[in-house]
Amino acid sequence: MKKHLEELDILGYTLIENIITPEEVKKIITKLEDTWKIQEQEVSGKFDIREIAENNIVRAPFAYDDIFYKALNNPKIIPFIKEVLGDYFILSQQNGVMVEPNLTHSQNKWHRDFPNIHYVSDSPLAINAFFCLTDFTLETGATQLLPHSHKIKYIPSDEYFNKHGISIEAKAGSVFLFNTMLFHRTGINTSQEKRIGLNHLYTKYILKQQIDIPALLNFKIPKDPFLNMLMGFDSLVPTSTLDYRLIRKANNDKKIK
Repeated sequence: MKKHLEELDILGYTLIENIITPEEVKKIITKLEDTWKIQEQEVSGKFDIREIAENNIVRAPFAYDDIFYKALNNPKIIPFIKEVLGDYFILSQQNGVMVEPNLTHSQNKWHRDFPNIHYVSDSPLAINAFFCLTDFTLETGATQLLPHSHKIKYIPSDEYFNKHGISIEAKAGSVFLFNTMLFHRTGINTSQEKRIGLNHLYTKYILKQQIDIPALLNFKIPKDPFLNMLMGFDSLVPTSTLDYRLIRKANNDKKIK
């Protein structure tokens, strides 16, 4: 673990191989493609999803199939998140990314996963865990990262990106962790196959989620205490003074027990 944590701290990223089996990879891909069809149908007749650069991005797939809970709570990855963010953190987002051959993707531009935020902190505020569900190669459009860029407060020049950006090649089943403030982008897929990944963003609980996960789940509180915290049920914003005090009372009762 020490090697990966050092790379994550200094370089801003690290690659960990053999996190999920080929059988698990196959099942996740199938469910991800099924979920994409459902989400595409949800906006059908309302607008073209490409108008908002959402083509081939599967949002919050855990809300559609329980198999994605296993990924966001992977026992080989969560210990790394705890080492970096501490014991109390939440899931900000889980997104499937499917990069079609020779098509421009919404993630092709250099970006941070906190849009329009460009500041750094001594202690990381968020960590990404990106699962490679197909082989990531130069031909399939492997994710590109800009090493050390989690330490700078500004957007580098195109010249700097072109000179120092690197591609992360990895086998299916691997996971690369990176500081969310690290600049990255999806490569261009020049192969004949889809390049598929599953991205997770874990944050300190003080940062808001991409989608209100408790509301998305109709406030069905998970029985598992860790999942209860991870999905944001323990860090809901009170809607009234009474609500605030009821939450404090509930938390106080937990301490007493």
